[in-house]
Amino acid sequence: MRGVVEAARSLGELPARDRRWTHLSLCVLDAVFSIGARYSATTRTVWSYAHLQGLPHVLEPAAEVAAGVYADTEEPVSSLRDAIARGGPDAFAAQVQNRQRTSPRGGVPKAQATHDYAAALADCGVLRLADVPTLLTDPSRLAPLETQLSRVPGHGAHGVRMSYLWMLSGDDDHIKPDRMVLGWLHQVLGRAVAPPEATALLSDAAAELRVTPWQLDHAVWNHRRGVRAQ
Repeated sequence: MRGVVEAARSLGELPARDRRWTHLSLCVLDAVFSIGARYSATTRTVWSYAHLQGLPHVLEPAAEVAAGVYADTEEPVSSLRDAIARGGPDAFAAQVQNRQRTSPRGGVPKAQATHDYAAALADCGVLRLADVPTLLTDPSRLAPLETQLSRVPGHGAHGVRMSYLWMLSGDDDHIKPDRMVLGWLHQVLGRAVAPPEATALLSDAAAELRVTPWQLDHAVWNHRRGVRAQ
């Protein structure tokens, strides 16, 4: 644990969120399409959908999004569900120029997984970003929704995709223990780390450093992206 804290300190200042998607539908797209993919391809997909829908204020200062500045112009996540359902997942994938699947072996189109995610959220009454904080503090609603989300192909053994959705939606207490985080911890500790342990290590280190888990996760991600680029 001490090594993780010291390595985290070496990352420098851990700034708070800068900018965020202003629509829950865009968070869903990001969460689903980012798994096992280059993030540049994911952001292109998100922006393609935003342009198709004519969405305003796509990516704005995080503080303004959290304050609800753009709430009046946010589309409900049911619009994403319906946009995919109209022509089917293959047609939607062509529209956003991303035909990735949840797995190269027997996976479904990520467009289908996105539809199923959006449908589950809409069925639970979680239509916009403002609905997420209340959901996350209500176990009686959260547990069945997360069970439903976990059944969507591409969930994985440790629920990384779902944790990432809550992060994108504004929650600062979740960790996305993806290959970036796992690679950093492997470098720091000199051994492989499984996602549950990674989540615990980063959460505990963040608490000791008095930053949010999101801040530490994001700093690690940026650090590893720089290393990979080099």
